[in-house]
Amino acid sequence: MLGIDAAAGAASLVGAAQAEARSQPGKDPGLSLVEHLLTERLGCSRPAPGLIAVGVLYLVGDNLDAKNFLLDIEDVSDLSGLTQRLAVHAPEPRDAARAGAFVRFLLDAYGAATLQDFARALRPGAPVGQVCLDTTGKSLAMIELQWSETLSHEPPMRGVLPFMRWTAGLLRPYRFHSTMLVVGILIQTLYAAFMPLWLHQLFDDGITPHNAGVIWRTLAYLIGGFLVTASAGLAIDFSVSALGPRAMGDVRRQVFDKLLLLSSRTLNRFKSGDIVSIFSTDMFIVENAVVRSVAGIVGKVFLMLGSIVTAVDLDWRMALATVSLLAIAFWAPRQVARFAVKAAYDRKVEDGKFAGFIKETAQLLPVIRTLDIGEHRRGLFNEQADTIYKTSYRQYLMGELTSRATVFCISAAQLGIIGLGAALSLTGTVSGGVVVAYIGLLLAIGGSAGGIASLLPTAIQAVGSWQRIESLLARPADAPDAERAAEPDLPLSRVAFQDVSFSYTGERLNLDDITLETQVPRRVALVGPSGSGKSTVINLLSRNYDALKGTILLNNTDIRDVDNRTLRALMAVVNQDTTLFEGSIRYNIGIGRLGATDAEIEQAARDAEIHDFITTLPNGYDTEVGEGGKLLSGGQRQRIVIARALLHDPQILLLDEATSALDAEAEAAINETLAKISSKRMMFSVTHRLNSCPDMDMICVFREGRLVEQGTHEELLALHGVYAGMWEKQADISIDSSGQDVDISVERLRKIPLFASVPQEDLEGIRHMLRVEEVPADTVLTVEGTTTGRFYILARGMVESSVLLGDGTSLTMEILEVGDFFGEFALLEGVPNPTTCRTRLPCMLLSLSRQDLRHVADLHRTADEQSELEKEIVATLDRRLDAKLEELIGRRLASKQRGAAPRATADAAGPSV
Repeated sequence: MLGIDAAAGAASLVGAAQAEARSQPGKDPGLSLVEHLLTERLGCSRPAPGLIAVGVLYLVGDNLDAKNFLLDIEDVSDLSGLTQRLAVHAPEPRDAARAGAFVRFLLDAYGAATLQDFARALRPGAPVGQVCLDTTGKSLAMIELQWSETLSHEPPMRGVLPFMRWTAGLLRPYRFHSTMLVVGILIQTLYAAFMPLWLHQLFDDGITPHNAGVIWRTLAYLIGGFLVTASAGLAIDFSVSALGPRAMGDVRRQVFDKLLLLSSRTLNRFKSGDIVSIFSTDMFIVENAVVRSVAGIVGKVFLMLGSIVTAVDLDWRMALATVSLLAIAFWAPRQVARFAVKAAYDRKVEDGKFAGFIKETAQLLPVIRTLDIGEHRRGLFNEQADTIYKTSYRQYLMGELTSRATVFCISAAQLGIIGLGAALSLTGTVSGGVVVAYIGLLLAIGGSAGGIASLLPTAIQAVGSWQRIESLLARPADAPDAERAAEPDLPLSRVAFQDVSFSYTGERLNLDDITLETQVPRRVALVGPSGSGKSTVINLLSRNYDALKGTILLNNTDIRDVDNRTLRALMAVVNQDTTLFEGSIRYNIGIGRLGATDAEIEQAARDAEIHDFITTLPNGYDTEVGEGGKLLSGGQRQRIVIARALLHDPQILLLDEATSALDAEAEAAINETLAKISSKRMMFSVTHRLNSCPDMDMICVFREGRLVEQGTHEELLALHGVYAGMWEKQADISIDSSGQDVDISVERLRKIPLFASVPQEDLEGIRHMLRVEEVPADTVLTVEGTTTGRFYILARGMVESSVLLGDGTSLTMEILEVGDFFGEFALLEGVPNPTTCRTRLPCMLLSLSRQDLRHVADLHRTADEQSELEKEIVATLDRRLDAKLEELIGRRLASKQRGAAPRATADAAGPSV
């Protein structure tokens, strides 16, 4: 595990550990051995670092995979405190598990060499944060975040009994129906307990001596008890029919409330199919078990207990045999039941994955058809279906085997008891009436056991669903309100970021020491390449996430000290997702401020310049928008979202690519509206189109998570830095006010390496040959490995360039933005496209075909026939193709190495310590 040879000098290590154990009787000898190994073989300081020693000891025991425990966020948020405790105190079980998980994380993420360096650097008194920086290059907060991302989110396996206790807790608030249920079960139990006694009395005191009075009295007891028991059964039926839906209604509310409170980081770990599956399939399975299985199992257990009490009254020897044999009979199937519970949970997990796969396929069907990867998706579907079959087979088999094993063991116990009764009756120890009563008793016990066995598969299936529900309820909620919530002084006059750093996963910093301050109101543009951190600023301002380091201030108040409701009342977010809630237009605007009057809703629509359109609809504001708003256009949906934000009346308006998902005409119109409504508000606008930047009060330029430039449009152009380069790339590409036509200057064309040597006159010809294309999002423009396509210049939108890996997943090579070009290899005959290019957003493109280029340069002629211009273009394409292929090979190798690293680490953690 540590990458050192523990066998060398093992005897001396063991001897030293044993001597230390004798001198310190309370200390674990295994821990002493690991400490000596760290100090004498690894060169760690004395005393050995408790964090590493305890963690290694935990893992080399029965917890090698560190999956026997379930840690939560709080367990990984205080590594310094854990280190200090383990340095001076014997480890508590929970701390030992945390140490084991941390060592496992270091091994998987960084390898044995880094773990060794970490152990050596962790000297007494050394700050853990500095140790993290020195050995991994990351801060303590980054390491804790990365560690938290690796935690197992699967709950430990639990059985039927914990599920039934949980059910009892759900039913407890409904006293009337719960009382009816308990009384009904007790009546049935008493009847089952007295019946053998009455049969004994009927046989020995009535039939044998021909005593008619005893016979009629006993029959009256039996008939009366039967009628009362039947009534009790009806009470049980009515009770469970009411209790099940009510209790599960409470669970649904709990889960929905938790869903509303889930932090963005937690929510990102869920697939939408999993959440839908929990609310539909899992809830139904648990409710079915509560109604049909739990009450039945409890009732039959009580019947068996009552029968045992009666057995003691009839004959203690046979009762002792009954209890002993039944205990063995119920213990034996438990091992099978454990496998059945695990199989049921695995089936639920696979059901969630399968639902997500089907949803993804339905959403991306146009892309699948364009890429012609139907067979590939069918292969993935077959793999998923095969996995579903295997988990289903295992679930049903284990459930039925549990039932079968229970019935078999109970039947064997019955035969043994009947044999004992027959033997005792032959010796005259018990009467024939006792034997007859015992046979009735065994039939009752056998019937109860058979009933339990038939109900167990349903209960076991419900345990898997219950654990998925519990796993969601156990997830951490959104950032809690501060204990002493502060109210920022209003109105706002200042927004500031002070040394803010943030990471989504702990792998890298998405924002790195950002310091930014602006007065209110101002219009601030956040620009930069894709993935540079622009949208992360919006996420932190709206407190979808909290900064790892630094503070964000509203006036002089840290936003983490502001009540969440107060903070969100100050802000409104408009992003590129224009999905609406199913309902009317009035509802979709009105949820911006619940309780708003119709006049206020209509005024917000006027400000968003959508009122006139709404009034032309037959039902006006009561028009249904359809699922997700699909009955409206993208521009209309975006204006409704803007109207909702205006009704909210925020002091800070956050725009995250608010128009990027619209067509060019709608974008131009929406931008005009946004310019009007933001004039008196604080506005942060994330955009990759720079045409609106000259009107902004301040522009912040991000690159690789750092704020590299800030200032006005003129100031940034004068710097000739990142912004000036982006502006130069976009400025010579213009879209007219109607959004229907695109123009590019000759000077901009010459900056494309392909056309650098083309004469002015020929460039003018190429410029006029460029065709304007407007395409929606998720359109595939070039396909990896094919030789068809066109040369494109991106005038608006965003394009993703990717390659397909051997495992069927895609690897993103680059994100292309306004001013970038791609598809140049389609201009050469027979040269396949190295990547697949797909639009991420609606795009406007300038395109050129191979046939069009022939008017200027015919690239199909032989080298001897080509002109100097044609040779230069071909040479440029060859250089770009070589560079692309070299990058592609490097990225593929890096991807394979990342996938192989955990396996290699796991292999290295074999027999050595």
